Amino acid sequence: MTHRPVTAEDADVVAAVMSRIAADHATGFELSSSEVRELLAGYPGVAVEGRWDGDDLVAYTAILPRAPHDGSQHFLLFGDVDPARLGKGHGTAMLGRAIEAARAMHAVAAPSTRLRLQTRALAGREDQARLLSEHGLAVDRHNFLMFSDLTALPEPVLPDDLVVGTFDPATADELRDAHNEAFRGYPNGTAVDEETWHGFMVGAAHTRHDQSFVLRDPGEGGRVAAYVFVHEYELTRSGEQGREAYVAYVGTLPAHRGRGLATHLLAHTLHACRAAGFDTSSLDVDTQNPTGALGVYERAGYGVRYRQDNYALEEAPVA
Repeated sequence: MTHRPVTAEDADVVAAVMSRIAADHATGFELSSSEVRELLAGYPGVAVEGRWDGDDLVAYTAILPRAPHDGSQHFLLFGDVDPARLGKGHGTAMLGRAIEAARAMHAVAAPSTRLRLQTRALAGREDQARLLSEHGLAVDRHNFLMFSDLTALPEPVLPDDLVVGTFDPATADELRDAHNEAFRGYPNGTAVDEETWHGFMVGAAHTRHDQSFVLRDPGEGGRVAAYVFVHEYELTRSGEQGREAYVAYVGTLPAHRGRGLATHLLAHTLHACRAAGFDTSSLDVDTQNPTGALGVYERAGYGVRYRQDNYALEEAPVA
């Protein structure tokens, strides 16, 4: 077996392995060939490694670093093994390598901050749970993948004192600031840096600005009150056929909470998605979201497809 970084030339092979994995079990991280290339080119600091048996990709890991914030640096870890190669120690080897690689990245980028590694496992997969716990990661929180077939949508009732508009890339920095404010204090959250935001929310092929909406308050100079941002991936998160609107972010600014803005702006967004030709919608939600998001999504017609368990490992600064 050999190990080497995954490059754009490997995108077709990586996508094929991801497809086989997704057919075996849900991951929430299945990418097409073009999306693999975009991830490698567009996400700051991303490191993707493959374990190879000759020309065959046996397993992969992806490390997505976040910018240091509030005394810590977070790293998102993704990875899996070709289902035909399970049970042979490939996952153990690759997870260990990914953890050491993230530690090395952290030691260079932000050694005076805490290190936090985060990943997910499908609920009920004892092999995944055992692998993660053996490497020191512990269950932290839980997430639902929720799904809507976009039928029987509730009718939105947007307030008269706010103005609705679509995502304007020219206001991307303002929207990033609003998003970070909306999620400040969120459990285990970290602010989104400018480079990541522009790569993920502005220039990426998956963005759907015409189906992403912002409520603004004219009485406060047009400040953001609430927002819903939609993406569309070539491979649906739910596994359904057709076009799927993936709701990446829903947020309400603290000064405007308690008015049902998220509920009605999400309904407005889903009606717009259906009118634009989308067949379904999905989203990911923390099962213990402190803002009551789960209820918002259930009222919008979403139901739970599957649960993933979040695992985390935190370490002290190295310098």
